[in-house]
Amino acid sequence: MGNVKAPDEIQQEFIDGFVAAGDTFEQFDYLLQLSAQLEELPEERKVKEVLVEGCQSQVWLYPSWEGVVPGEGFALEGDSDTLMVRGVIYLFQQMFSGQDARAIIECPVRFVEETELVYIFDAKRQAGVSAIASTIKDFARKALSNKEEPHHG
Repeated sequence: MGNVKAPDEIQQEFIDGFVAAGDTFEQFDYLLQLSAQLEELPEERKVKEVLVEGCQSQVWLYPSWEGVVPGEGFALEGDSDTLMVRGVIYLFQQMFSGQDARAIIECPVRFVEETELVYIFDAKRQAGVSAIASTIKDFARKALSNKEEPHHG
């Protein structure tokens, strides 16, 4: 795996950052600070074909593979019309960038329930976080199943 940290290690660093931030309000502020680090998508890329189903906010995701082989070198571009969701996209981007499909699939998403975000995000917002995670993991599963199919040529 080289010097790429495991996605769950990166997630733990963010969880530690949330906890260190302090109370619920300060953790929300930390999430907003993270959202500012997410690069905005140009308007012409905010199309309905890439909208994530099941999100209260509008969420546009562009997952891709930058590795030589599909399923390696994950990259994520995304945006949302909501600042806190932009922060969530940024978290996923940092957790999974450069990872391979198996690492993404096997990583539990636990940053909401292990921080004060669990109080900030109502059930619909938590479902939205799950929908974003599912979109990313489904993308990884697809790459893995394509890689494991025998190729004839």
